[in-house]
Amino acid sequence: MFKSIQWKIILIFMILTLSVMIVVGTFLLQNISEYYHNDFATTLSAQTFTPKVTAELERAAASDDPIGEITELMNIYSVRMGIDSFRNYYILDGTTAEVLSGSDSETREVEITENIVFALDGKVGQEVDRSNRYMDFALPIQVDGQTRYIAYVIDSKEEVYDIIKNIFINILWALLFGLLISAFLGFILARMIILPISNLQIRAEEMANGDFGQKIEVRSNDEIAKLTGAFNDMASQIEKSLSDISGEKKKVETILAQMTDGIAAFDMEGSLVHLNIAAKNYLGAATMEEIEGFADFAERLGFDISLESLTYLEQNGVVARETKKDNRILKVLFAPYSDETEKNGGVIAVLQDITEQTKLEGARREFVANVSHELRTPITTIKSYAETILDMSEEDTPEKNFVAVIESEANRMARIVTDLLTLSRLDNGASRIEKRVFDLAEMTKGVAEKLALDAKNHGLEISFTRGEGAGEFFGDSERLEQVVTNIVSNAIKYTPEGGKISVMYKSLNARVYIVVSDNGIGIPERDLPRIFERFYRVDKARSRESGGTGLGLAIAKEFVEMHGGEIDIKSEENKGTIVTIALPMVQV
Repeated sequence: MFKSIQWKIILIFMILTLSVMIVVGTFLLQNISEYYHNDFATTLSAQTFTPKVTAELERAAASDDPIGEITELMNIYSVRMGIDSFRNYYILDGTTAEVLSGSDSETREVEITENIVFALDGKVGQEVDRSNRYMDFALPIQVDGQTRYIAYVIDSKEEVYDIIKNIFINILWALLFGLLISAFLGFILARMIILPISNLQIRAEEMANGDFGQKIEVRSNDEIAKLTGAFNDMASQIEKSLSDISGEKKKVETILAQMTDGIAAFDMEGSLVHLNIAAKNYLGAATMEEIEGFADFAERLGFDISLESLTYLEQNGVVARETKKDNRILKVLFAPYSDETEKNGGVIAVLQDITEQTKLEGARREFVANVSHELRTPITTIKSYAETILDMSEEDTPEKNFVAVIESEANRMARIVTDLLTLSRLDNGASRIEKRVFDLAEMTKGVAEKLALDAKNHGLEISFTRGEGAGEFFGDSERLEQVVTNIVSNAIKYTPEGGKISVMYKSLNARVYIVVSDNGIGIPERDLPRIFERFYRVDKARSRESGGTGLGLAIAKEFVEMHGGEIDIKSEENKGTIVTIALPMVQV
């Protein structure tokens, strides 16, 4: 019951009223008790038994009838002392404290108190102890310097007890009425607060069910009214946002449904959250329910891959796999995605039918291989006849120059055919590497020294630097020498006269690095992503002049990857190029 705000407000009001009444009542009762005790002490010591009255009592004590005269004086001052049924006076013997006379004739003896002891010792006993069940006052009456009698007044406190009791009962009644009034006021205030909040709650539940049309009426100008207005604005914004999101969602769903590529999305638990029509066709599934999560999806495609490896081990990179299913060759790209908190949300799989593309690629490679083989013989014949004619010609005639051009172009075509055959063998797996242990550092140095004369003829300076680490390497020395030669040759071709070329070798952390840098014309940024493509040349006219075929870097990349390494090019136009070859050190 007390979970409701209404009852909490009522309870707070009642507790507040109770606390106030308890504090006020406690102070009131304490002040009444203190006033009564202080009044008793003041009335007797300062107002009743003044020095004049004390002298009269001492004269009466020295008379012939001391008890009678003292009693008569005490009766005269009884009104001043407040003698009644709760307060009495007694005349005690100054030696034994025996009761000799008093307002209560039935009392024959009194309890010896601390004040009586003071009086027996000749002192006024006027100590008031609020913890005692009574109050008393003892005045010694002396004759000739000795205490002959004691005027003793005692109050049983019954009067103050009755007063406190009545006040306490009144406080209880006041507390009861105060609690009722506070409960009523708390109920009224709670209703004023709860009603708008209840309206907000009802409206929020309607919004949760998708109803954004109605608005809450604002009837005041307080904080709750401002909250209601803000709530209405929020409902309008949410309705607009949901409408926009719904429209975008429908667009995306339409796009995904019409895509020829299959799309499958999985959450972090491996549950399938989306599957478009193309993906259903590739997987042979009529509905999403037929795919029992990521494991079933991977099994249908014949992949041994887990969701965890894609989201964590692959460090959020795109993973590509190829498979053959129902006479189709499918390429599947796995890409993890993040949720709104930038945490891993799951994996999206894109299925692409590359059957025709693979067939065309195979046909293209077969065509290139066949053409290369067919061109090799006529080119060799043309080259041989051109060389023979040049050897037979002794004079510098136009015919001889024409034949020289034929020989030069035949040589270039021969290089192209050689490169094409090399790539063809790599594509068909016919080209193998023959690994052996050799000194890679010395081989790199030898390439730099071998091409130093060519660099000098172009007005260039070439240098070799050997860094730290071992030079021995397990690999195909001929293939790697071809790679280094191709890269250094490119640096010589595309570095203007007066430039510098640096070749560096170093071994670090179980990897070998060969770095070739120059300050030549560089490569435009737009061309860098395609630099390793076959037949791709940055400047085709310039490449032809320098004898380039557009295949050298593609072959170099293939040879490096056959050794498990990587080749990377960083370049800035008109500032130079840096080519880095990184190879893993393989234990023999």
